Amino acid sequence: MAAGAPFHMHLAEQIAEVDEVRAATGQRPVNWALEHLNPGPDCCFIHCTQMTPEETEGLARSGAVAGLCPITESSLGDGIFDGLRWFGAGGAMAIGSDSNIRIALAEELRTLDYSQRLRDHSRAALATAELSTGRRLFQAACAGGAQAAGRQSGRIEVGAWADLMALDAGHVDLAGRSGDTLLDAWIFAGDDRMVTDVWSAGRHLVQGGRHIRREAIVSAYRKATASLMEAL
Repeated sequence: MAAGAPFHMHLAEQIAEVDEVRAATGQRPVNWALEHLNPGPDCCFIHCTQMTPEETEGLARSGAVAGLCPITESSLGDGIFDGLRWFGAGGAMAIGSDSNIRIALAEELRTLDYSQRLRDHSRAALATAELSTGRRLFQAACAGGAQAAGRQSGRIEVGAWADLMALDAGHVDLAGRSGDTLLDAWIFAGDDRMVTDVWSAGRHLVQGGRHIRREAIVSAYRKATASLMEAL
């Protein structure tokens, strides 16, 4: 049905889900997917918070993307994605919002890293000798997000789509910082209010921290929430 486009599916999000799938198929969901779906780089599995170490490594090696929503996974008590093992096995990662209780890229990345630290009683859990935590998370999200979307993006080079964002280098928490430390400060000391501009396929959609259609978007949002409240 995807007709050559990336295939997205929720997988192993909650304990109850794992139990139901095991009761129906005799296998845990990731084991079943590995044996029956032949997953590869064209697949994006959302959440994957309930995986054994063997499942984590097997799915990572398949080339599939783990579509993570750390804020939602925290809000719903889904569990903690095994990022250390996943990255260690060469797994690809993308970031989404899912429940939309909070839409904030920097906070999603921060929550992902902090969950690893809390689980393992560690610090800078996802940093490497070459990359700071912020750099590793941001690069992984750019590459994996482009893969999951089937979009020639996630990098700045000839032939790639101009999907870009700019940070306010004059912000008090970013002043004087550059390179990896700038990304670290944005993710761990700041928030998405530090983002001044966004381009999607070269279209300058966010300017000076505001979407060019902000008023219309806010108006539509107010109407949608009002109708939902009336329906309660």
